[in-house]
This record gives sequence, structure tokens and C-alpha cells, in this order.
Amino acid sequence: MSDLPFLHFTALTCKISSRTGRMEAKGCAKPAVWKDARRHFYWAVRARVAKSAFLGALAEASPESTHEYRLSLLNNLAYIDSTSEPREVAEKLEKLDVSATVMQLRADNLIRRLIDLTNEDRKATLSGLERLADNLSLEDRTALIGVLQNAGRSPGM
Repeated sequence: MSDLPFLHFTALTCKISSRTGRMEAKGCAKPAVWKDARRHFYWAVRARVAKSAFLGALAEASPESTHEYRLSLLNNLAYIDSTSEPREVAEKLEKLDVSATVMQLRADNLIRRLIDLTNEDRKATLSGLERLADNLSLEDRTALIGVLQNAGRSPGM
């Protein structure tokens, strides 16, 4: 059996529904200046690619956080919102440096995991910290001792 009739019907349906007036009437396209559609699509793709790359980095740094939280964080860092034009979003995201935020998210995630491990098994955690201290350089060990002696500061707070 040939797929030709089905493909012809599909092509005809696409041709009918791809008319700008029809798409706008059905609500699947925003009213726009269609002569600028390719330019708009180009910037929308650039914005989506940049946003996706940053969201991936944020997800890797903080796997327990929700997509909504990461999206909100990215929007706040770049000063963008849902009404921002795609070109503006792409340009802001391409200039944005989130390395400090990623590093902070990684540190927060590590602290949460260490606190959870400590609550599960204190002996194993202390043993692991001893082995960690053995592998630190002298200056890192001195810094760690300074942090541990600082009684006014509580990790994770």
C-alpha cells in the first residue's frame, strides 16, 4: 500500500494551515510582520540555544533544583523576562558570565550533600574528612583549620 495519498493530504493540510492569516486566526502564530519572520526566527533560535546552554550548566551545578528555579535564576541574572524580544535575550545571554553563579551552586549542592551524609553516618563522614585533610596542601589545611576554629560560623546556614 502506498503512502502517497496520506503524504499528499498532509502536504495539502500543511499548505493550507501555513498561511499567515489562517495561523493567526487559529492562535498558533502571533500577528507579526512576516517579512521579518526569518530574522525573528534566527534570533529566537540563538536565544533558545544560549538559554539551553546556560540552563544545562545550572542543572549540572545544582541537579536537585527545579527547571523553573533555574529559569528564574537565569532570567534574573540576565535581566530578561517573557516580554523581552528574542534578539535582546540572545545578546544579553551571549554576554552573560555565569561562572560565579555556577561555582556557588556547586558549593551549595556539595554542602547540602555533605550535611545529608553527616546526618546519615557521622563516623564515615569524619573518616572521609580525615582522609581529605591528608590530601590537602599545607596552606589549604591551615585554611581549613581556621574555618573549623571559627565558632561563629555554621556551614550551610
